[in-house]
Amino acid sequence: MSKPRKPVDEQELRLRVEARLHDGVIPVPFLGQTWPARGAAYWRRRVGAVVVMLLVLALVGGMAVGFTIGIVGPGDDVIRIALAILYDLTAVAGIRTGLRKIAAAPLDDRRGGPGTFVPNGLLAFVLAPFGTGLVLTILLAMFGRDFIGERRAREMSSLPPR
Repeated sequence: MSKPRKPVDEQELRLRVEARLHDGVIPVPFLGQTWPARGAAYWRRRVGAVVVMLLVLALVGGMAVGFTIGIVGPGDDVIRIALAILYDLTAVAGIRTGLRKIAAAPLDDRRGGPGTFVPNGLLAFVLAPFGTGLVLTILLAMFGRDFIGERRAREMSSLPPR
């Protein structure tokens, strides 16, 4: 079951409180309060966030590919191929979670930036495609004109649009 979505009013209230606490500038995940000026610090953080997400994608995606190859194994067994496809379809749940995180940005219930974790053991086997979908979705959103949560933070901070 998915968690019930918070009403828009509560999200806006939290954003307004964040703006008040930080002199009118809402901190954006990964960027902090550097986004209004878009100076050197902003670009260093933005490029650094993309590099980190690329590394995480390589790690988690590599695990998912390795596990998929292990499931299929040698030969043309239809059942093993079907299991591998079902296993890889768990990436769809990761994409869905990533889209939710992007839509809620700059808010995050963990009080940090959007991210994922590197599980180990059997958990890594189960979550590798999920993590791949999650990280890929967040990574692709980072390449937009505005960074994740930046447009919404600007709207709630009453700063002029870029």
